[in-house]
Amino acid sequence: MQHSECDLVVLGSGGGGLMAALAAASRGLSVIVYEKTSRLGGTTAISGGGIWVPNNHVMKASGFEDEEDDATTYLRRLTLGEIDPEILNDFVRTAPEMLLFLEQHSDLKFFSVDRPDYHPGWKGARSGRSVEPLPFEADMDADLFQTLRYNHLRQPVTSVEGKKGIHPSIIADRKQRQIRTQGASLVAGLAQACSRLGAKFYLNDAVEKLLFEDGRCVGVETSSGSTLARSGVVLATGGFEWNSELVSAYLPGFVSAPTSPPANEGDGLRLGLKAGAGVANMTEAWWTAAYRIPDDELDGKPLTRNMVRELALPGSIMVNREGKRFVNEASSYNDLGMAFNAFDPGSFSYPNRPAWLIFDHTFKSRYPVASVTPTEPAPHWMTHAQSLPELALQLGISIEGLRATVGRFNSFALEGHDPDFARGSDIHGAYYGDPDHHPNSCLGPIAEGPFYAVEVLPGNNGTKGGLKTTTGGQVLRPDGSSIDGLFACGNVAASIFGKGYPGHGGSLGPIMTGAYKLGMGV
Repeated sequence: MQHSECDLVVLGSGGGGLMAALAAASRGLSVIVYEKTSRLGGTTAISGGGIWVPNNHVMKASGFEDEEDDATTYLRRLTLGEIDPEILNDFVRTAPEMLLFLEQHSDLKFFSVDRPDYHPGWKGARSGRSVEPLPFEADMDADLFQTLRYNHLRQPVTSVEGKKGIHPSIIADRKQRQIRTQGASLVAGLAQACSRLGAKFYLNDAVEKLLFEDGRCVGVETSSGSTLARSGVVLATGGFEWNSELVSAYLPGFVSAPTSPPANEGDGLRLGLKAGAGVANMTEAWWTAAYRIPDDELDGKPLTRNMVRELALPGSIMVNREGKRFVNEASSYNDLGMAFNAFDPGSFSYPNRPAWLIFDHTFKSRYPVASVTPTEPAPHWMTHAQSLPELALQLGISIEGLRATVGRFNSFALEGHDPDFARGSDIHGAYYGDPDHHPNSCLGPIAEGPFYAVEVLPGNNGTKGGLKTTTGGQVLRPDGSSIDGLFACGNVAASIFGKGYPGHGGSLGPIMTGAYKLGMGV
């Protein structure tokens, strides 16, 4: 079977793929989107949906100030000089244009999240650069709506509502009306807009190979047949974090605990490599601290969940097998996640794997921990004991190390200052703290038994190394020449932020911007 020809084929339906499709369709191009799973939305659909966009119109309308020069200064520091400054400049110039386009060409509307960049003390840092979609009530074909992936673990609330709390009646009403929020909202709005412009979606249709003619990519062969694309093919198939061979090859020593859908197996990366593409940033991922609940699954694979706020709230610490803290628990999840990858040449090991979140009865009775509410009893997978030595014995970690660490940390909690890791010392760290706790919203004692522990895994929200591209998304060979007709965006393409993560939405910011520029220029 062969589908009719189209202008542009997009492989993958996450935020990058849908944005590229929307931009191209807005110019009158005919677009076909192939998705190998039964659901549209990819990793974006189960994400928080934040988009880091400096100097944008939404933040300015909310009273936040910004300048291009400040954003580029901040990004140059973040990327450690490893990224061409012109690439960063292009992102800063184009990202605000992308956001404005998205509001003009879809029913999505955004609000500016009142939170700082992840390194608020750096020159050029600002608050308000992160935007998030407002709750979205879709107006689309019911069959299409049913194909949209969403995170069943998230309540239909924005990140701000989730942090501050919202009346249960509002949540019940949104569920009844099937209103989507966060990443699911972004995907619903994009899919609706694409459909209105005539883009076609084919699900359960995996790509098998790219078609070339005289060195130009002219189409694809999928499980249902071949399709020719006059303007080219866009690879937007996500990262390779669920492909054990690729992880072993490019992330040696990394114990993979991806939070993304299991379909991210590096399909686009393998297609690009076979076509002669170059790669970059392959040893990096969107790192995070994570946890797993036994028997929980997503699409038939172990479900991994991000751990964020539990690490910043007062009365918890994260320790390694020596019973020692090893990082500022309130730092950004990407930066914190990199601490798991520290290698100790003396012991010839990764000393921070495994790690545990340690907390006491007071903490558990006050805050949700690893999806367990304060009123729920500790589940069987949450280790608990009447004393710290007994807890350490159950975990197999140093009793003396844990006792000394907790004692030292408790003195910090009383003083309101953490001289070891500066937890809660800046406005970013305090964002997820408890504003009603003093003197430091992130520091509280661990003193009242029983004591609890949850294993913390070195997780990732996707890989961030991939195919080398131009700022317009054209795939490049190792020598810098372009592969005609072949484009890439999203996590299949190398991140322009290198090791760094600028703020809330720091992955979707460049992904959506790159996809927009690709779709407008293809």
